[in-house]
Amino acid sequence: MYSMVQAGSMGLPFVAVRGLMGTDILKNRPDLKVIADPFHPMEKVVAAQPIRPDVAVFHALKADRFGNSITPGLRDDLMMARAARRAVVTAEELTDKELTMRDAPNDTFLPAIDVDVVVQVPWGAHPCSCGLLYGLDDAHLREYVQAAQEEKTFKNYLERYVAGVKNHQEYLQRVGVMNLLPAEKINV
Repeated sequence: MYSMVQAGSMGLPFVAVRGLMGTDILKNRPDLKVIADPFHPMEKVVAAQPIRPDVAVFHALKADRFGNSITPGLRDDLMMARAARRAVVTAEELTDKELTMRDAPNDTFLPAIDVDVVVQVPWGAHPCSCGLLYGLDDAHLREYVQAAQEEKTFKNYLERYVAGVKNHQEYLQRVGVMNLLPAEKINV
């Protein structure tokens, strides 16, 4: 999968991989084909279609009005943004200062050219973590996993936290995010 996303980010028509040769995966995946290696015709390789998602969504620590964004940690967000047809960034903070790679020495910098939309969404990674700003909401994640076990309980979960809230502010109130940090740290 990684190499397929990488191929999508580079605009390649396919990527050759060896690791899938001889596996049952090839029987059920029409996006994988066994072909002759063009450089060693007696050998076979798997040609995999690139993955090009319609939309990739990222949550950033900070973004500027141009779309330059900083996502927490050193990850493959840039590759995924380039593979996707559109990239959306939600950000904890929007800044007037134009961000550069220098602003993200230990994080991932997404340049504006790879971002289509930026919107400020404090606590937008909840119930997951957002760098050092806030950690996982273990209780809420356990609630989600429990609800996802059955269709009825999952529908109830979605109604309570997704369809049944007017906006993000109401979601944050419903999940009790106000109890996770001191009041002065909450910026909604």
